[in-house]
Amino acid sequence: MRLEETLLQTAKELGFDNYQVIDTAALHFDERFRMYCETNYCGNYDNNYSCPPACGEAKELGDKARAFERALVLQTITPVKDITNDSETKEIKRRHNQMTWSLIESVAGEVGEYLPAMAGPCQICSPCAKELGKDCPFPQKRASCLSAFCVKVDALAEYCKIPYYCEGEVAFFSILFFQQK
Repeated sequence: MRLEETLLQTAKELGFDNYQVIDTAALHFDERFRMYCETNYCGNYDNNYSCPPACGEAKELGDKARAFERALVLQTITPVKDITNDSETKEIKRRHNQMTWSLIESVAGEVGEYLPAMAGPCQICSPCAKELGKDCPFPQKRASCLSAFCVKVDALAEYCKIPYYCEGEVAFFSILFFQQK
């Protein structure tokens, strides 16, 4: 089975609501999105190795992403009682990212070099070792969020013809960049 077929089949089996392989050239990056990280709304700015400034400059992450030809876009859509309830949405986001890591672990031997971009910051360690002044114990699993990459997710959703705004539900996205140029 071709790699792209394997990725799509694995995404389906894991229960992603939407999944699609695209050319990375279709992605739009806007470095102004970095300001959302810098306002520290999520509380992870300079507290998480996967977040700015530790993850690198916006241009640097964009260049890393553009070094790959293809990208697997993954989306989950989950009913939510209160989208403003941070603890509820964080748990949904955690499940989405765990599904993404499960996919990556399932195909790692076939995909070769890859770069993940997640929904929100790395959540492997709580708190992040950066907050404790320690080295990251899992640097190979450290993945920055789409905001740190400055990906225009609304444009991505439109390109993929998948929902972005979901009334009474929350939609989370992640991307697996693969097939280096």
